[in-house]
Amino acid sequence: MIYYTINTNNYIEDLQAPPWVKVITEVEDLGDPVRSSRKDKILCPFEGPSVYIDASKVHLLDDNFKKLSEEIIGRGGFTYMEHPHKHTYLEECAEYVSRGWVDPDDILKFTIELAETDFDFEKYFSPLCTIIWRSWNDHEFNEMWWEWYNKGGIRDQLSFSVAYQLCPQKCETVYSRDIINQFSDASPNGEWWNNKCGDYKYHNQDVDIVEFVDLLTEVTGLFDWKEYFRTGRDRITGQPFYGDAASYSYAIEWHDPEKDQIVIYTSITNWYDTIPDDMYYDPNVKYVCFTDGKVEKKGAWEFRDIPDFVYDEVGGDPRRLSAFAKICPHKLFPNGTKTVWLDGCYVHSKEWVDKSKAILKEVPLTHMLHPHRFTFHNEIMEGFGANFNSREQMLELVNALSKVDYNFKQYYSPVLTCIWRQVDDEMSEFHDLWWKYSKIGSNRDQISFDCARQLTGLNWSRIDNWESIGLDLTSPTSKSARNKRHPQAGHFTDKNTYNDILGECYDLLKEIRPITGIQDEHQIWKVEWNEVKDPTTWLYKKIERADGYIERINEIGWVPQGDWWYDPTTIKTTNGKYSIQDKIQLIKDLNGFQIGNRSSNKTNSFWVRRLKRSLGLVDLPPELHDMHVWDWGLSFKEYVTKNVLKPNLPKT
Repeated sequence: MIYYTINTNNYIEDLQAPPWVKVITEVEDLGDPVRSSRKDKILCPFEGPSVYIDASKVHLLDDNFKKLSEEIIGRGGFTYMEHPHKHTYLEECAEYVSRGWVDPDDILKFTIELAETDFDFEKYFSPLCTIIWRSWNDHEFNEMWWEWYNKGGIRDQLSFSVAYQLCPQKCETVYSRDIINQFSDASPNGEWWNNKCGDYKYHNQDVDIVEFVDLLTEVTGLFDWKEYFRTGRDRITGQPFYGDAASYSYAIEWHDPEKDQIVIYTSITNWYDTIPDDMYYDPNVKYVCFTDGKVEKKGAWEFRDIPDFVYDEVGGDPRRLSAFAKICPHKLFPNGTKTVWLDGCYVHSKEWVDKSKAILKEVPLTHMLHPHRFTFHNEIMEGFGANFNSREQMLELVNALSKVDYNFKQYYSPVLTCIWRQVDDEMSEFHDLWWKYSKIGSNRDQISFDCARQLTGLNWSRIDNWESIGLDLTSPTSKSARNKRHPQAGHFTDKNTYNDILGECYDLLKEIRPITGIQDEHQIWKVEWNEVKDPTTWLYKKIERADGYIERINEIGWVPQGDWWYDPTTIKTTNGKYSIQDKIQLIKDLNGFQIGNRSSNKTNSFWVRRLKRSLGLVDLPPELHDMHVWDWGLSFKEYVTKNVLKPNLPKT
């Protein structure tokens, strides 16, 4: 197998290629050093197995790359990577011109000629041609790629996509970061992207990108796609690719580009929510609500239709239809937009709006953590046991995650009711992956969010304490503007007992455990200051009083900072963080500790509340009072006895 690169015109000075990489320095002069270097890359001068690598990347290759390449070559065929930003045809062309890589007239001529073929512009494949694995030399594919390369400027992505569609040879495509992260760092700020990029003679700051994209749209027929054109910034000028963002219907009309304006947005479908009347509206904030038309239009909101193509992707599912705007702000707002997503039923307060502005000034990406710190199995069991999703949907999602570099044990338990984000290019990959996995199996978005977080390595800031953001998310009246539930995909009804549900949950757990590799569900993290109270420090004393009453005195100690804690049910309040034992009402008698007050269990139990809401029960069947804590194989009573009253804490 031959590994090779091309370094013409001393493009990479002091090239440090591994000794097993053949460096080609002499090529046919085609009048342009970039074009000259592309010929051997595209046509490949070797008949046997070969791996092409751009010269700017060879210094990052190691034995892991060789091992990976041998595996890929062993599968046979041709393997290429998909670009992490997954550009559309319009976006690719705009980037070519904006960055000065290609003359706009060349791209227009290329596109006009391409429109005469069977090429489908909507199915444009966005390649990353940095590495090419060939088990053998497919001359037909390479020659078609080379033919179209010579018609469309000196970049090779557009011409590759033409050959990819029109040539009968089917290539294997792999997601770039899944591959690159096996031997280098392809995270958004990783070393893989830090390399030399030359300046090009075609750069022209005066090109009207808006006019250019409009012309391309006429030729390609991509009118719907133009509406959701993602912006990028010119590497040299720093300006948006398309110039005036306001010329696009789904862009924000910025009155003052220098103003630190934020967009608060939501999405309401199927009459799911009513916009509350007692809302606080900030005059310096833009409010946008995406909808299928089934919402009462009121307040300071600008109401926009959900894009037509989303309906085709989700099959009319109102939950996923609503989730598109939440998951894909990069399809709806221009780069640089500071956005705050909030579910449509909540009442906005001035404190929350001010807090949101402050959050976005400090960090570009922020979400909340769930107070119960779910494990992966917890999340699956909630979705299934609470009737949100079917067994088949849960299995479909778990199996899909097992095929990518996802760590089930590192599930992060997000709450996505409110999300603070600044839209930019690096976020596009995250949002695309989130959207991709949100459409697989479960129609809830927590697990797909965590999948995208892990696969991209995007660094999010996290808020533990819900009460700190100035928004009522938990009171009985917090969701009073929610009219109904979205259709539930599960099969449980009010005729199913708790034991019925529990039995099926255990059956599902047995099936997914071999896939996730998780046996012990105790989630472990490092304790910060005043994060967890230590049950072993609880002191109970009898106090003799004249009336004969016995009173409990509780002296609570905190687990020292830096120690490790295993209880995944940690909650936060305004007075600090505390664990589930603080929510349990205990009765002290002369014989020792007992768990009493069934109404307390019913009130404080997250699982019971979820089941009750999901099944629409007016009252709880008796068996639910001795509720179950998923994954411990214990009843609620047993769990509290073992982990609160008589805990066996792990050693630090």
